[in-house]
Amino acid sequence: MATKQLSSFTLGLALFAMFFGSGNLIFPLFLGQLAQDQWLTAGLGFGITAVIVPLAGVFAMVIFKGDYSAFFGCLGKKGGLLTIFMLLAVWIPLGSGARCAMLAYSSILPYTENPIPLWMFSAIYCSLIAFVVYKKSRMLDILGHFLTPVLLFCLGLIVAWGINFESIIPRWTEEAGTLFVRGLTEGYHTMDLIASFFFSASIIEILRRASHNESLSLKKTLKASLIGAGLLAVVYAGLICLAAGNTDILQGVPKEQQLVTLAKTVLGSQLGIIASLAIFLACFTTSIALANVFTDFLAEKIFRNESTSGLSLVITQIVTFGMSITGLEGISFVTGPLLEVFYPLLIVLIVFNVGRKYLTSAPKKEIKQVSEEAACCNLSELELQS
Repeated sequence: MATKQLSSFTLGLALFAMFFGSGNLIFPLFLGQLAQDQWLTAGLGFGITAVIVPLAGVFAMVIFKGDYSAFFGCLGKKGGLLTIFMLLAVWIPLGSGARCAMLAYSSILPYTENPIPLWMFSAIYCSLIAFVVYKKSRMLDILGHFLTPVLLFCLGLIVAWGINFESIIPRWTEEAGTLFVRGLTEGYHTMDLIASFFFSASIIEILRRASHNESLSLKKTLKASLIGAGLLAVVYAGLICLAAGNTDILQGVPKEQQLVTLAKTVLGSQLGIIASLAIFLACFTTSIALANVFTDFLAEKIFRNESTSGLSLVITQIVTFGMSITGLEGISFVTGPLLEVFYPLLIVLIVFNVGRKYLTSAPKKEIKQVSEEAACCNLSELELQS
């Protein structure tokens, strides 16, 4: 099917699949376990920074017609490039790329009697990612189209069978404000606001090239983002409720192993291993996409030479490997403080840039309208004179 014929719903699923990475599986569960019967308050905070704020990022990219360089251009040429580099570095090799390796490792732990050390697994994992990216293999791209439905099906089964409704009746206490703030900060860790700029820009560009209709591309992207955000909100709510009602199972379980533990407990060993395999493959394909993005950026924008793509790929994977072996706590220790600075900064940039766009476009519309009215008056005078 041609890209221009894709419906907004199909594009919404694709955008959801792009956003749905390792952090989207880890942090809602941890928050639900932490909040327990106050999951609603914490979930509202999480929804703001993990759903609504990234949606605002997509909206900003639609306003800027998919040009994220122009969006960050208000910081100056060098300042904008430095900001983009820092955002991509925090998002990919320091954050999501390393977390994907961690979650992939955790997905096999319950089914391995003598697991290899994390550093050895991560070295093999990052090397395989580098090999696939270097060879430009399309096999896993095709496989990725089937992984999201399989993963969602497994998650649906875990949530439907595992939610303990009696334990998740929400209540309000004095800790509600604290948990709401905790939900906000945990939403930062998904890094979806950073991802929203680059993923939506990619979709706009793909649609523009396919349809040669910029207005249609922007409208479809906006509709797709609403669908993708709605799906994320539903999945987050399910995962938070699931963990809130199964705190006894998750007691003492590390964040990155909570989903696999729930899958094995709720679905049993046979179905649980299918869920674990889906998680592993989803992490692998996501890692490939992330490595591609950062490698291309380094080669094109930093080294300014496409022949350095091999070196850029090696740098990307070395940093990813180094961060992954520090564990989830180590990754959060590095990225957490940075995200608490970047998220408010990006929100301010969205408000500033979108407001500036509207303020500068309004006078232009008025000038155009006045010009059209003047032209009509001149035409009428000429007709009367003739």
